[in-house]
Amino acid sequence: MSTNQNTQQPEEIDLGYLFKKVNDFIKSVFRSFFLVLAFFKKYFIIVILLIIVGFAYGYYKDSTAEKTYNNELIVIPNFESVDYLYDKVKAVNQKISAGDTIYMKQILGANFKRLKNIKIEPIVDLYNFLSKSRANIDIFSILSEKQDFTDYVEEFANSKYYKYHRMSVSIESNDSSEKVVSDLIKFLNDNDHFSAYEKIFKETKDFEIKEYYKILTQIDTLIKASATFNSAPSSIEVVTNNDQHELIDKKRQVLANLVILKTAQLDYTKPIKLINADYNLTNERFLSFSNKVRYPVLLVFLFSAFFFFLHLIKNLRRYANSE
Repeated sequence: MSTNQNTQQPEEIDLGYLFKKVNDFIKSVFRSFFLVLAFFKKYFIIVILLIIVGFAYGYYKDSTAEKTYNNELIVIPNFESVDYLYDKVKAVNQKISAGDTIYMKQILGANFKRLKNIKIEPIVDLYNFLSKSRANIDIFSILSEKQDFTDYVEEFANSKYYKYHRMSVSIESNDSSEKVVSDLIKFLNDNDHFSAYEKIFKETKDFEIKEYYKILTQIDTLIKASATFNSAPSSIEVVTNNDQHELIDKKRQVLANLVILKTAQLDYTKPIKLINADYNLTNERFLSFSNKVRYPVLLVFLFSAFFFFLHLIKNLRRYANSE
């Protein structure tokens, strides 16, 4: 019997100690709460003045500040200019951070202060990449074997294989967004090396398209000739039905290649081709507060923190002087 009492006694002591600590904690919370109320009651007039000053300053900031808008662009970096594009975007962001007004004026003129930041990322489209050629499938198979599929897709080094890229351009105010974007794209396309590529590409594609049209004319001539010979009563068949099917298949292939060439001719008009632009998109932020709320709260917080710091120093000094 005495053994059971001895085993139960530590548990009762532990529970009693726990309840006491919980009770002390609750008391300290209520004590702190009433101390805070007493503090604000004591400095009520000063707190009200701080709120009024903070609200007035916040109203001034809201009424005079220019809102920053996001502009979403989709571009095609042509002539293997992906690395060039990303390097240029990085350079512009660094110049903005460094406050290099001379460099930015050369790009944007009078609107050089409007541009705040540029973000760029590839639009991952493996199907488009793989459908271009068998060689692309082989490249993908080799590279993806060396790493996880998700890591391969998201790896920046593979961005050059994707056709489309998204640029997010942050611009202050909404009255000059189109002008800033236009000047930025013009700056990105101002490169003699890629401009020479553009000229060569255009001449080559124009020539190829003309040649394909000649081939189509020749195929149509052969198909008509075969139809004429085969329809004659006493003629010798110079073109068999199998040959006719081959000619028709060849024509389909030539037409498919023409579509590819004309699409490329449309896409490859600039080193950095702007495909789409959505201007002046507002950035929705979670828990976004107006300056009319932010500054009053900030002033009251700093005022309270100052007295809390003095109170803390006072208690530490008392503790240091105590025996």
